[in-house]
Amino acid sequence: MKPVRIRPPRQSPFVAGSRYRVRRDFKALRDTFAAGEELTYDSEAYSLYDGLTGYFFSQPGTAQRRSWDISDRDDLEIWRELFEEFSG
Repeated sequence: MKPVRIRPPRQSPFVAGSRYRVRRDFKALRDTFAAGEELTYDSEAYSLYDGLTGYFFSQPGTAQRRSWDISDRDDLEIWRELFEEFSG
């Protein structure tokens, strides 16, 4: 019996524990981001049912969990227009 793939063959563009700055204002499926916000990447989750990958961030100084979802049909490279990695 062959194993069943339960997620698309995508490599996460984010690194756990790394910090990212929002490059421009945008609305996501479950969240709204503003240019200049600083976030720390935490994890990802895939929904086979919805055909979405959710990328989850924490925001220093808040308990809020931030989420950016992208459809299997969309080009993941859009992340470069939305986020930039930084140190500091």
